[in-house]
Amino acid sequence: MRDLFNKSERERHQFKSYYCLDCKQVKPCHTISQEYCCSCAYQIERERNQEYSNYQLVYQRKIKEQKEHIQQLKLLREYSGCPKCQSKEVDAYSLYEKNQLACQPCRMRKEGGASGSVSFLERQKWYKRYWEIDLVEWLEKYGCLPVNAGCARKWLKDNQHLESCDCLEREAQENYLLFSNSLKENREKLKKCQCENSPKIRVSSDNYAWCEKCGESIPVASKKRVIKNRNDPRFWGLKVKEKVLCLECLGKFAEKMPKRKRYLLGEYLKRYEKRQDF
Repeated sequence: MRDLFNKSERERHQFKSYYCLDCKQVKPCHTISQEYCCSCAYQIERERNQEYSNYQLVYQRKIKEQKEHIQQLKLLREYSGCPKCQSKEVDAYSLYEKNQLACQPCRMRKEGGASGSVSFLERQKWYKRYWEIDLVEWLEKYGCLPVNAGCARKWLKDNQHLESCDCLEREAQENYLLFSNSLKENREKLKKCQCENSPKIRVSSDNYAWCEKCGESIPVASKKRVIKNRNDPRFWGLKVKEKVLCLECLGKFAEKMPKRKRYLLGEYLKRYEKRQDF
């Protein structure tokens, strides 16, 4: 009996995840994505891949990222430790995003929560284990780092590899082609899209929507997460950019409505005013 109840509960709330997480108006056919409709999924990927649309931009970004990483490692190597607790663990976010050294244990005691930590000793062990190189030697002797593990292995076999190293260009080219090909594949998949549009305007809340003109809250049909017909401009025969409007804002468009709809809106407004007075 309990299993049957749980099944009915899942079915009753299935609509919450069945529609596209972005536009919330379309039932995905899952051709491109499990969570988004095909149109939104393609648009999201297109925006994300905008920075990979040009090979030269990708290559220049790789060079910049490599220089910043080396600078951060040098900064971490010179860190003598926290003057309060003597810890050499620094906050990873502060280092990688802001190029600042902040004691991670002290920050956690002060602010609470969780934060990643990093230390030069930990980074040194990582490079030794996975790339088989001495981090201190590379920073002091060469002032740089291998591009990736493959580049490190080539150097281990041939110490002259750095003189003709093209690993960075190759990695930038692979990244550019990866995103470019992925976008092309999804563009082809878009032609097979069978997503279903919802006939009504859907919202993300079980209780309220908000007028897109004045911002007033509007009750919604909570079981379906759709706005009521009275707040849908299309129901009144309007062609406006707003998708959700309160009755007062709809009254401002009364002249554009068909005669029968204008009369019906008048009745709705009278009921609304009576409820407000009550």
